[in-house]
Amino acid sequence: MRKLGMAVLASTLVMAPYVAFSQDSITTPDEFACALAGDCGEEAESEAEAADPTAQPSGQPRVSATRGFSLSTTRPATTRPKATAPSTTRPNRRQTASRPADRPARPPVQQQGRVDLRLSFLPGSAELSAVDIAQVRSFAEALQRPQLANVRIRIEGHTDSSGGRALNQTLSQRRAQAVANFLTSQGIDASRLEVRGFAYDRPLPGLPASAGENRRVEAVRVS
Repeated sequence: MRKLGMAVLASTLVMAPYVAFSQDSITTPDEFACALAGDCGEEAESEAEAADPTAQPSGQPRVSATRGFSLSTTRPATTRPKATAPSTTRPNRRQTASRPADRPARPPVQQQGRVDLRLSFLPGSAELSAVDIAQVRSFAEALQRPQLANVRIRIEGHTDSSGGRALNQTLSQRRAQAVANFLTSQGIDASRLEVRGFAYDRPLPGLPASAGENRRVEAVRVS
């Protein structure tokens, strides 16, 4: 019994950093709003800086150490002490054993008006994990902000090139639909959403179609 207790304790200590990293890697509603509406104002920047101790002084572009997401502002610079980034290395694998990574390393913003939701699909799967759901819930919150309340969004599903075209076309559509279904469950009107699947026809820049990073869902502002 004592050995069992020690094993449980050891497992808890090992997994705790993974839980923290999963929460920290969620893209915020402000970041989504910044990408889709260009709303990178003072309030959004202040919240982002409070959450990011490595933020640069105001008046300079801010790059998040955890998300690779940049916010810029035209406010005059003010002097303040520079924060020192922690030297510890965060693990890059998620708590659930069935998932290969906590959050894809690719940045959420591909271009203005387009965001990568950074969902971690297993091969052949359109299932959203708990961390994926948290990510889509954050996106739903962004879509309810005043600056995005009347915006229409195209949800685009993608796959890698494993398997046949027909299979991947269906799978990419299912991935996009899974995200759309969750968004509507969070109060987003279905009339604002367009769902498209692109199979493996649109791999990420610089990657072959076979790369696992291509298993993703992106959201694009269409109006």
